[in-house]
Amino acid sequence: MERLRRVASLWSWLPAFRAVAETQHLPTASSQLFVSASALSRTIRLLEDDLGRRLFLRNGRRIELNEAGQRFLVAVRNAMRMVHEGLLAIEGTELSGPVYVSTAGLMTTAYLLPGLQLLRRDHPDLVPHVLDQGMRDVGGLLLRGEIDVALVSQPIVHAQINKLHLGTAPNGIYCGHDHPLHGQTDLTREQVLEHAFVALSPDERGLTLESWPATVDRRIGMYVSQLWNGVEVCASGQLLTVLPDVVGKSVLYRERLHRLPIELVPPTDLFALHRATIAQGGRAEAVTRAVQHVLARE
Repeated sequence: MERLRRVASLWSWLPAFRAVAETQHLPTASSQLFVSASALSRTIRLLEDDLGRRLFLRNGRRIELNEAGQRFLVAVRNAMRMVHEGLLAIEGTELSGPVYVSTAGLMTTAYLLPGLQLLRRDHPDLVPHVLDQGMRDVGGLLLRGEIDVALVSQPIVHAQINKLHLGTAPNGIYCGHDHPLHGQTDLTREQVLEHAFVALSPDERGLTLESWPATVDRRIGMYVSQLWNGVEVCASGQLLTVLPDVVGKSVLYRERLHRLPIELVPPTDLFALHRATIAQGGRAEAVTRAVQHVLARE
């Protein structure tokens, strides 16, 4: 009973703490909770006074979590997640309502959308929200609960995030019908590398979603930020491009693109990321299983 009273004494302050901790910006947190920044600041002071220690470092208008605050945020997230999962179980709505899924371009979407269609066939009340986030702060989005699952080719490592290897997606080098290499049946690496490619722009870390081998130099004729733009440039016959075979051989593109008869590009590993959950059989796990099923069929 003493433990219950202790938690009850500060329970009402936890949503304010989480909002400030995740935004580290009082005006943003106040707009999320529809309370004034001054009221939020008072709530954080009350919580810190109750705990007997500071949770934030303050420097003028800047506010950020200290080590104690980071540990407490993990605990608060887990507690709220347990309550939410309990509500879903009581309401019988684990596989109904919205599920937010982050995808990284055409490749993951090519596996995700068929998986979601299979899932909704058995659970028609499930409403997926598909967001093309790439790798932009996927970890933060998951931990804040803004997305439920992320499909990626470059996983992140975090103690509060589960990673599951879904399988591998084969890749190929493609050209359009007007390209000089179209229709060639016997090509060498040297012949292919004489021609320029359209490629995805690297991110701030110098990485792309392509699986081009780092030890092989190629000439880039154009960079694009979206894979489908590269597909259109390739289909025009000007440049080669690297595509997942599930995209290049799809109904949408197989009449416009030709896969070169050479294997230079290794397959891409695909992963699903979701928050570490307490209960099993939730929405994130259901989406992951559905995509894994689609990959296994290829």
